[in-house]
Formats: sequence, structure tokens, C-alpha cells
Amino acid sequence: MLSKREGLMLYWCEGDKYTSTNKYKVAVTSTDISMVRLFVDWLEKYYNIDRCKIRLRLHLWDATQEKRTKTQWANKLGIPIENFTKSWIKKRGSGKRIHEFGLCRASIDSKDIFQEIMNGIKQEFYIK
Repeated sequence: MLSKREGLMLYWCEGDKYTSTNKYKVAVTSTDISMVRLFVDWLEKYYNIDRCKIRLRLHLWDATQEKRTKTQWANKLGIPIENFTKSWIKKRGSGKRIHEFGLCRASIDSKDIFQEIMNGIKQEFYIK
């Protein structure tokens, strides 16, 4: 289990910092199930996020078995398979390495949590 500080570092390094006028997404994307699991566990422990509220999106290559891959990620993360949004399928030939279970983005939409995390990063890591 990550400490709160370690989770802030993970998010600072690997997290999506997408914001728009009305959307604040707190997300981590990785090919590594363990990395995404650490993030999900951290959100649950320090921000009281119920796993049933976390959305998952897969980025796959056209040869990947989507159903098998969703099952793998859902089981390892302890998140219901119904929490997957539409997968993004990429055709082969992009020249990039193809990962067996694709990439998975775990995310929540929350302005309050996004701001709390970003403030935590500033307090912990920015030079004063």
C-alpha cells in the first residue's frame, strides 16, 4: 500500500492532469496492472473513493481479445466489468510495442479531489 505522499508522487509523475471548464479527471494510465492497482487502492484509502465509482478504459490493438482483457483487468483491480467505458482499438502497424493486456486508464471525475491532489503535490514537492 502506498503512503499518501507516495501516491501523490505517483500521480504527479504518471497521472493525467486533464481539466476543462467543467471536467476534472483524476486518472492514471499504464500497461502495468500493479501500477494501476496501487493507484486505485490509494484513491480508495486516502480519498474514500468506492471502487464502483472508478471508470476503466482500455487502449487495445485490434488483435487483442477485448473480453478476455477486460476480465483480466477487472479481476486484478477488484472493479466490476460494468465500469469499463468503450475501448479504444488501434490498428496494428503503428510501430509501437503491443502489450498483451493493452493500456488501462483508471479514472474518476472530481474537481474537489483533483484540486486536493494538486495542492498536496505543491505542498509536498515544490521548492519553497
